[in-house]
This record gives sequence, C-alpha cells and structure tokens, in this order.
Amino acid sequence: ELETGFQSPFVIMNAGVFPCNRQTEGMTSSTSIAVSFKRREMVILGTQYAGEMKKGVFTIMNYLMPLMPKRDLPPADRALPLHASANIGPDNDVSIFFGLSGTGKTTLSADPKRELIGDDEHVWHPKGVFNIEGGCYAKTIGLTREKEPEIY
Repeated sequence: ELETGFQSPFVIMNAGVFPCNRQTEGMTSSTSIAVSFKRREMVILGTQYAGEMKKGVFTIMNYLMPLMPKRDLPPADRALPLHASANIGPDNDVSIFFGLSGTGKTTLSADPKRELIGDDEHVWHPKGVFNIEGGCYAKTIGLTREKEPEIY
C-alpha cells in the first residue's frame, strides 16, 4: 500500500460526553473539536451533537480537496469543496445552490424534474460535481408531505 501512495485515513475520536479540562491553557470551554493534519486525527470532546463529525470532515475536505489531484496543478484543474446543494438535469446540466444552513438549499435542489446529487456538501471538480456526504440530510422540523413533497 505504501508503494502505491496510500495514505492512512483520518481517525475521528468522538468522546462527546467527556468534557475538556478548562484548566488547560487556552481552553475557555468544556467543548473542543481539534484537528491534526500531521497525525490525521480529529478529537471531539464535550458535545454530543453528531453534526460536529459531519462539519469536521467538511473542514478536512476544505483543506485537502483544493490540493487534489496534485498540488502543482493550476487552480482550474483542482477540486473545490462547496457548502451547497446540487442537482442534475436530463441533459447532464448541473445546478449548484449556495447558501448558509437553513436558507433553502435542500428545498431548491429537490426538483421533481431533476435528480438530486446532494443537499449540503459537495466538491466541484473539472470532471463534475460529487457529494461528500452520500445523501440528503434535510431538516425535519415542520416537514410535511403537503409543504415539501419531494423532500418528504
């Protein structure tokens, strides 16, 4: 594996119920999400919010993907991570919807005439757009079949 350029994966250690030591220098909270690119590790302490893992992986992708596939390529040939939703039409035309969380990206991308690529985190690459998460993670607060049938 080492001869083929294999890199070890990032390891996520989530000890959400275990708080940080607030007596540690520079620590102002019982919650911490720390990433080491050198050791390829992420440590989550003091929070049971599962979204920290998702957003942590997106943070890692924001660092690594612009360097892919090779660091010495011109920027137009590299990968760009996006906080956006995306869908694709019958003629392979891709639409990308940018926006902050909760601003309607999922609703806009759920078009009955287009196939959903994903609703939150993507990479735009010269060969196309792909979803980092592998699915759709719509907020379900107030979600009904009548209001948003495509998402429901």
